[in-house]
Amino acid sequence: MSKANKLSTRDRIIQTSKKLFLSQGYGETGLNQIVSEAETVKASLYQHFPSKEELGRCILREYTRENLMLLEGLANRYSNPRDFVKYWCKFLKREAKQHNIHGCAMANFRSQIADKAPDILLDIKDVTSRTLQILEKYLLEAKKKGLISDSINPKVEARLLFSVYEGVMQTWRLTGDSNAIDDLVLIAGRLYSE
Repeated sequence: MSKANKLSTRDRIIQTSKKLFLSQGYGETGLNQIVSEAETVKASLYQHFPSKEELGRCILREYTRENLMLLEGLANRYSNPRDFVKYWCKFLKREAKQHNIHGCAMANFRSQIADKAPDILLDIKDVTSRTLQILEKYLLEAKKKGLISDSINPKVEARLLFSVYEGVMQTWRLTGDSNAIDDLVLIAGRLYSE
């Protein structure tokens, strides 16, 4: 029995779908491929997920949970925004080198989801909003502690930081050069320099 078969059928489907959706894309991944690589049958997939969209939403929720935990963990550990961004970048580069990330999953999903999938689009907007809220709260605390300039608007800076993150992830994906991720530190450093 392979290691994958020690997992429940639902967990194998989720694990396989996550790997495939993130590596080759939601739009390029078919249910037959998922079933084959998860070593199950289509009836079992449909027993757990009535549609590809529901499976995609499940994967997006898992991605969301992991990434929000990462941001909150970094925020709790590093009160200085320069350190926060430096270690966020370090994590992203490590994951990129280990081939565990393939750009930003939210952005990748969004670019592959038709507007006729309103539920998954709402999920993507929700995770984007929650990410921005974490960044804004973090920057507000840093401002209160005097770690960033009083003139900085945490809501605007959170959006800018998120935009820089999205940009460096797409640049890395387009170029294949994980050094592009370092631009997150360079650009964010300009945002917080006094």
